[in-house]
Amino acid sequence: MIPRITTTSLRRRSAILPVALLVPASLAPSAPAARSAAAPAVIGWRATAGPFGLSFLRNGRPVTAEVGGSAAGPGDRLSYQVGGTASSRDGATYHRLTDLVSRHRIPGGTAYTVATDEPGRTATVNVTRTAQGLHVRWSFSPAGDVTAVFEALTARGDEHYLGGSSAAYVDLRGHIRGWSPGKEGNEAGDYCQNQEQSASTFYLSSGGYGFHADTTHIGRFAFPGATQVSDGPNCGRTPSVPSGEPQPYACPVAATAQPDRVQICVKDSELAYDVYAGSPSEVTTGYYRTVGMPSLPPPGQFALIKWRDVNADQAQVLDDVAEMKKLDIPLGTIFIDNPWERQPAGNTHRINGSACTNSGRFDPTFFPDPQQMIDTIHAQGVRFGLWVTSTASSPSSSQGGGSCAGINDVWAKNDWLVPGTNYIDFTIPAARKYYVDQLTRLFGMGVDMVKEDRGEEYRLETTPLAGGSGAGLYLRYPELYHAAVTEALRAVHGNDFETLVRAGAPGTAENTHGMWGSDSYETFAALRTELRYGVSESLTGHFAWGSDTGGIDPQKPADATNSPAPSLFSRWAQFSAVSPVFEVGGAGLNATPWKYDADTVRRFRDAVVLHYELFPYLYGLARQAARTGVPIMRAVGFQYPGDQTAWAQDQEFMVGPDLLAAPVTADRAGTDGAAGEPTPVSVYLPAGTWVDLYSGQTVTGGRTVTRTTGPDEFPLYLRAGTAIGFHDRATGDWGTDDLSTQGRSGWMYAPGGGDAQPVSSDQGRLDASTRGGTVRLRLTGAPARAQVRVLLPSAPRSVTVNGRPLPEAADAAALGAADDGWTFTQGPFGGVVLKLLPHAGAANVTIR
Repeated sequence: MIPRITTTSLRRRSAILPVALLVPASLAPSAPAARSAAAPAVIGWRATAGPFGLSFLRNGRPVTAEVGGSAAGPGDRLSYQVGGTASSRDGATYHRLTDLVSRHRIPGGTAYTVATDEPGRTATVNVTRTAQGLHVRWSFSPAGDVTAVFEALTARGDEHYLGGSSAAYVDLRGHIRGWSPGKEGNEAGDYCQNQEQSASTFYLSSGGYGFHADTTHIGRFAFPGATQVSDGPNCGRTPSVPSGEPQPYACPVAATAQPDRVQICVKDSELAYDVYAGSPSEVTTGYYRTVGMPSLPPPGQFALIKWRDVNADQAQVLDDVAEMKKLDIPLGTIFIDNPWERQPAGNTHRINGSACTNSGRFDPTFFPDPQQMIDTIHAQGVRFGLWVTSTASSPSSSQGGGSCAGINDVWAKNDWLVPGTNYIDFTIPAARKYYVDQLTRLFGMGVDMVKEDRGEEYRLETTPLAGGSGAGLYLRYPELYHAAVTEALRAVHGNDFETLVRAGAPGTAENTHGMWGSDSYETFAALRTELRYGVSESLTGHFAWGSDTGGIDPQKPADATNSPAPSLFSRWAQFSAVSPVFEVGGAGLNATPWKYDADTVRRFRDAVVLHYELFPYLYGLARQAARTGVPIMRAVGFQYPGDQTAWAQDQEFMVGPDLLAAPVTADRAGTDGAAGEPTPVSVYLPAGTWVDLYSGQTVTGGRTVTRTTGPDEFPLYLRAGTAIGFHDRATGDWGTDDLSTQGRSGWMYAPGGGDAQPVSSDQGRLDASTRGGTVRLRLTGAPARAQVRVLLPSAPRSVTVNGRPLPEAADAAALGAADDGWTFTQGPFGGVVLKLLPHAGAANVTIR
C-alpha cells in the first residue's frame, strides 16, 4: 500500500522569509516567535475561544477569517460529515467544531484542542508558520467515520479570485471549481464546469491572500454567489467512471448562493491547508515554493510545433517539413500523433485511434524505417516528437477494429491495468518499469518531444489501484503518468526535451515542460474558450501553454475534410503568436497551412515570425516562472489587482508585466474576414500610457477603447516606459528558424516616464529612459552585436553612440547590410531601429 500522502509531504518546504505570528496573548504560544530584523511580518493569525475560530492577518491587518455562525454542514466553517461513502451520502450527518478545550505550543506554532457537537469526538487544529505563510491542519479523534470536511472563509463584495483551469471564466467569483482532472468539453456550449483539465487545489484573492488545500483527495471550491444549479452540469462524457464502479458524488457545497464566503470541501477525514498573504505574485510564489516550482523548458519549447491528426506514412512527415521550409515559415518540432504504433493484423484503415497503443513499436507498413526518418528530420535542424498515452487500447470498429493480441496485450495479461479501465496502473512497480524502459528505448532513437495525451478520462475516486484506494490516488494519477514519461526523457536527454501534456494536478509542472489546451472545435467560440483556458491554466504551473491553432475538430457532423475558415485560422494564429507555445495541426488545412490562400499563408507566417521575435521576452518570463511560479500569461486582474474593471476581462490578457494582448475572438470576425472588412474590438487598458504596436498610436489607459482591427493586425499594446527582449526580423539579423543567435541580442523600448530595464533571456542589460523628448539607452554586458527598436512616431534629428553620430541607413534592407547604423520605419512596430557594436559590451546611445 502507498502510505497516506499530502502534496506538502511529497515536497520539501524551502526556507525563504521568516514569518512573524500575530496571535493574542491569551491564545499565543508561551514564548513569542522571533521576528527577523531583515523582514517585516508577512502573515499571522488570531484565534478566538468560544466558538473557536481563526482569522488571518498581514502586518496586523485582516485578510480573511473563518466565517461566523454555528451551523453545520456544506457552506459552513469547521464542519464535517459523518457516514456515507465516496459514492453515497445515505445516512450521512453533519457536525461542527464548537469551543476551545485546551492549547499547547508545538514547533513553529500552536495546537488547539476543540470540542465538537458530538459526544466523545474532539478535533485538533494545528496552526504553524512556514517559510511561505501559515499551515493549518485539523483532524479528529476518533476519525474513522468522518467522510468529508468543510471550511468557509470570509469574502468582501468587491473580492475576485483566480485559480485552476477553466474554459468558462477567468474570475472565479460566482462559480464552483472542482479539483478533479477532467476534460471540459469541446466547445463553449459544452462546459463540464465542475471539472478541470488540470486539477487545482489553489486559489488567490484580490483581497491579498491565497489558499492551498494540502490534499490529494477530491474537493471543491464554491466562490461567493455560486450555486450548484447555475454552475452545472457535470460532464456526461469525460471523466467516466470505470466499468463496474459506482459514480462518486460531488463534494457538497451549500445548496443556495452564499455571497459572503468562499466554501471549501474535501472528501477526506481531515483538512490541511496553507494560507499566503501579499500581492498575486507573492501569493503565487508562496504556493509554488510549497508544492514545487515548475520546470524550465528548453528554448525549443517556444519554437513552432507542427503535427497532423493522421500521417499517411513517413514520407508525408518528411514532406511536411519540406513544405514549411519552402515557405520560410519557422519550424522547431514536428511530431507524429496517434496512430504511429502497430496496427492490428490486416488493418489498413488508419484513423486516429486505430493503433494498438503502448505496443512500443512503429507500424512497419507505414513507417518502415523510422530511424532514417528521424535522422533526416534532425539533419534539417528540426526536432522530432511522438504522441504517447497512459492507455493500452485496442481500436474499436469505428477506428479500424481488429485484434491487438500479441501486440500490446502484455498489460492485460500481467494485470497491469487499473480495474475497469485501459489505464496503466503506475503504482505497480513492474508495470511502471516496463513502461519507462519501453519509452527509453523509443526516445533513444532521437525523440526530442512528446505529446502526453489522456490521463484524465477516468474518474478513479471509487476504484482500487494496486497502490491503494483511488480516493487518495485519483488526483495523483496525472503526476504518476507524467513522472514516468519524464524519467524516460531525462534518461536520454537530461532536461533538453519538450512536452505537450493534457492533464495536470498540483506538482505535475515539476515533471513537464509544456501543455496544450486539449481538443477544441474550429469555431470562434472555441477560440474564446481557449483564451480563458490559457490564462487560468497558466496559474496551475503549466506556464508554457498553447492551443491547437484553428482548433482540430470540425463542427458536427464531423467531416475530416472540414477546416478552420481562413479568418478563424488567421485570428487564432495571432493568439498563438503571443501564447508561450505555438503549435499547429489537425485533420484539415490547419495541418497543411500551405494549402490556404496566399493571404492566409502570409498572415500565418507573420504570426509565427512575431512569436519568434518575442522569444527573448517569453523565455525571460519562463526563467522567472521557473524561479517564482508567476505565469507568463496573466489575467489582467492578476497584474492590476486593485482595478475592478481589470477583473472583468476574459478576452484579453497580460503577457508578462508589460505587454497586453486582446486577440480578435468575436464571432463577427468570421464574416468580417470573409468580406475583407476590419473588426471592432473592445479593449480595456489599465491606468497608464500604452503604445499600440500595430498603429504606433499612444493611448491613455484607465478606460475601454474600441479598436478597429484589420485582418493583418490585432490589439497588442506595450506599456509606455518599458522595454522587452525582441528579435526584430526587419533587418535580417536572425535566420528564419532562429529563436536566438550566439553573439547577438535585441530589445524593443516604448519611450515614457521613468527608467526601464527589460525582461529578456538575451545576454546583456539595457537601461532606457526618456527625459524632455530625449531617449537615452545604456547597454552593459552586451554581446558583439545588438539591436534595439525604439517606438517613436517620427524620425529623430540625431542618433549618437558614445557621443559619436551613428550613420543613418536609407531603409531596413540597407541597415541589414550594414554593420551598424539606424533607420526609421513606419507601419506596424514602427520606430527607430538601431544596430550597434558595443565596445567591451557597453554602449551609450542618445536619440534626439
